[in-house]
Amino acid sequence: MRLPPWRVILAGYVLAGIVVAAAGADWLAPYPFDELHVADRLHSPSLAYLAGTDEYGRDVLSRTLYGGRLSLFLGVAATGIGLAAGVPLGLLAGYRRGLLDEVLMRALDVVMSFPALLLVLLIIAVTPPGLGKTAVAVGILFVAPIARVTRSVTLDLVTREFIVAARARGERLSYILRRELLPNAWPAIVVEGSLRVAFAILLGAVLSFLGFGVQPPAADWGLMINNSRDFVETAPWLALAPGAAMSLTVIAVSLLGDGLREYLDPRLAYRQ
Repeated sequence: MRLPPWRVILAGYVLAGIVVAAAGADWLAPYPFDELHVADRLHSPSLAYLAGTDEYGRDVLSRTLYGGRLSLFLGVAATGIGLAAGVPLGLLAGYRRGLLDEVLMRALDVVMSFPALLLVLLIIAVTPPGLGKTAVAVGILFVAPIARVTRSVTLDLVTREFIVAARARGERLSYILRRELLPNAWPAIVVEGSLRVAFAILLGAVLSFLGFGVQPPAADWGLMINNSRDFVETAPWLALAPGAAMSLTVIAVSLLGDGLREYLDPRLAYRQ
């Protein structure tokens, strides 16, 4: 049995640490994320405030830890929505082909022709901003690329002997898609899903930065970076903690997905 690539182990530990820190923010954070320390506004990093305080005297480290919850939730929820709709569509289009494949792919091409940020803004602009609505909007955006990746893998699998044998046995469509195609397509789906989690975290931060995502006084990495714009020269630590946390999370998720691909795909030989 092959050992997992080193980057899977490293990225897994880093990501696990981020998840634990975000989930345990109630116990790990030195202060509540919305607690004001007016006398210590824009306090530089010190033993009392390890990452400093913002313009309202709120502890930056505490807000960064709590912000991890929102970003991780958005990444996982949006990707889950995209996978739930995109994988079945991709499997069905790649297996059936013909007119159904053509209609589905052309419809998805129309969706993908819109710039990602513009499409999400169009979806959420008609309703008040919020974390749930942002997750749904980003998830809808992910349906098309996930479906296309799944379809591409399915087109390669439908000519394999085990699919021909399943057809010869008279297996139903649902059985072939669920029991034959999906287990062999999931390594590629895992990689695509990990990339989508990273992209969702970045896109959620952009939306919060623009004012269309999580709203104040909630702790969110994009919102914290937006609030730090007026203090870049006088208090650079305001953007340092959320920016570093977001970068580390995205890199860890991307490395984990790429490493899992090498570990899960039997066609790829393990390299030291």
